[in-house]
Amino acid sequence: MAEVSPPEAPPLVKAVADELYKCNRCGFCQTRCPIYRATGLESSVARGHVARLQAALEGSLPFDDEIRSSLFECLMCRACTAECPPAIETDRAVVAARASYLSERQSRIQRFIFRRLLASPALLRAGVRALGWLKRTRLTVFAKLLRLLPWFDRGLSEGPAMMPAPKTFLRDRLARREQRRSQVKRVVYFLGCAIDYCFPEVGEASLDLLEAAGYEVTVAQNVCCGLPPYSYGDLESARALAQKNIEVLREFGADAIVTDCASCSSFLKDYPELFEEGDPMRAEAEAVASQARDVSEFLAAIELPDDLQRVEAVVTYHDPCHLSRYNKIVREPRELLRRIPGIEYRELPEADWCCGGAGSYAMSHHDLSMRVLERKMENIRSTGAEVVVTPCPACIMQLRYGAAKFEVPVQVVHLTEMLRRALSPEERVPERTAG
Repeated sequence: MAEVSPPEAPPLVKAVADELYKCNRCGFCQTRCPIYRATGLESSVARGHVARLQAALEGSLPFDDEIRSSLFECLMCRACTAECPPAIETDRAVVAARASYLSERQSRIQRFIFRRLLASPALLRAGVRALGWLKRTRLTVFAKLLRLLPWFDRGLSEGPAMMPAPKTFLRDRLARREQRRSQVKRVVYFLGCAIDYCFPEVGEASLDLLEAAGYEVTVAQNVCCGLPPYSYGDLESARALAQKNIEVLREFGADAIVTDCASCSSFLKDYPELFEEGDPMRAEAEAVASQARDVSEFLAAIELPDDLQRVEAVVTYHDPCHLSRYNKIVREPRELLRRIPGIEYRELPEADWCCGGAGSYAMSHHDLSMRVLERKMENIRSTGAEVVVTPCPACIMQLRYGAAKFEVPVQVVHLTEMLRRALSPEERVPERTAG
């Protein structure tokens, strides 16, 4: 009888073998993994992912759909890395494995979203505008009807309730905004998709703050940063989007590239990793990465106006994973909040635990996401805070949904919105009534 050769692991998984074999199987990752806390399954935690991928490398386990399903359960929050003695970057191994699956099995709709929609601002705007119109008219009712069908995915049916639908996007509002000029200090504003299409008021607050601090702000004509396709393992799409943005951003001679999306800021800093050594784009990616700043990081390092107004509120703060664990920015947002007169700040228990949003995770893994979110909302409730602040649009979306779902009486706002409340009236651009 012919001997059956063991299944071979994909090249992308082999490429991260050194990272995988750092694991000493101590299990420290179990203590902080939100998904393991929700399931209690070894397959849900970093040690389980690593063990399965090691087995696939050694040919003792097929690289099949069973491994795939557990890998896509990962939030990629890096909580495991923070607790890991050798600091294994599990998220990079997970992305490599996801990319191996995606190279053979990517759906047409996902390929269209990642390679056409996100690369075309005009097409993306039209699609989001249509979804917003449907939400404000018929889609919410339609989604409720779909929930009655036993085979329909509940996460997708909750999508309309989770996604904001402003009548005007940020780029539309900026066209009517008078720009303040500065001869000395200039920054480029990288506009994230969620800020533009879901939270334009956040972008306005960020621009108000930058201008009040004396900066002339140029809004880049960028596309999606590339993190969504990267997270799903579509490295080719992520690289193509990064290249488009690098070509746009290299034209500016500004002091910094500032963004108010924690996910965008972390991924801009990771752009060099998308290009091989020796690729001319890598040097340009490194230049962009060296200039990229999260708005909280940037504002904490400059002088804000001295005449900040009192804001009477009890406030707590949620750390976005991409800000605290990827960007290593923890102290700066809290310092900014404490600069506001009148604020009573209360630290949130497990502030750096993921809220379960993780991009589209709340729709793709709705039940798991809600179990993670419930823990977060109960921690927020325990603070007695009136306002929870976070500098990530995906977290804002998730936490606002959680506040309504779990009846937690708290307002969820972006850090720049909170800071803008403290600006004197003459330093603010008047609030718009549309959208």
